[in-house]
Amino acid sequence: MKEHLENRRVRMTKRLIKDALLDLLAQTELSRISVTALCAAADVNRSTFYAYYTSPSDLLRDIEQDMLNRIPAPPYYQNRHGEERLLSITTAYFDYVKENERVFRILFSKSVNAEFSSRIVDLLCSQLITDVENEDELSSRFLRLYIANGTVGMLREWIEAGFPISSREIAKKMYYFSRKITA
Repeated sequence: MKEHLENRRVRMTKRLIKDALLDLLAQTELSRISVTALCAAADVNRSTFYAYYTSPSDLLRDIEQDMLNRIPAPPYYQNRHGEERLLSITTAYFDYVKENERVFRILFSKSVNAEFSSRIVDLLCSQLITDVENEDELSSRFLRLYIANGTVGMLREWIEAGFPISSREIAKKMYYFSRKITA
């Protein structure tokens, strides 16, 4: 029982620290955020912060990983299941982004860094865009990168524009563009 309470307490403390960093990132660049300011915003001691993280950058990577881990698309997915399955999975991903707009908007902002975009591209290429075939492996890799970077670009614009179309509509557009490129 005590272990369960400690785990819950640790999760709550980490959540407070993460929320404080996101609040600060909404106002200033990561490079200008000190551990002292972060601890004050989270209302935790520096020793508590250092028990879990080494720096604000380390904390940011943890937040990014949380978001990537919760992407609602199975890593084993391949297009062999058909267009409707792909659209459902992609729509669920866009719904997830929309539900977590604040975090995604901050992670994609220029005040944070470009690492999050790169990590999403890597995830898309390694786990989700797996059925691209071309005349050779290098061409297939370039095509996956092209589709993944285009996807991230569309995602960023969709967020910045305030979600002007539904998750289903942007999923359809991405599917259409991807199919046009790979045809």
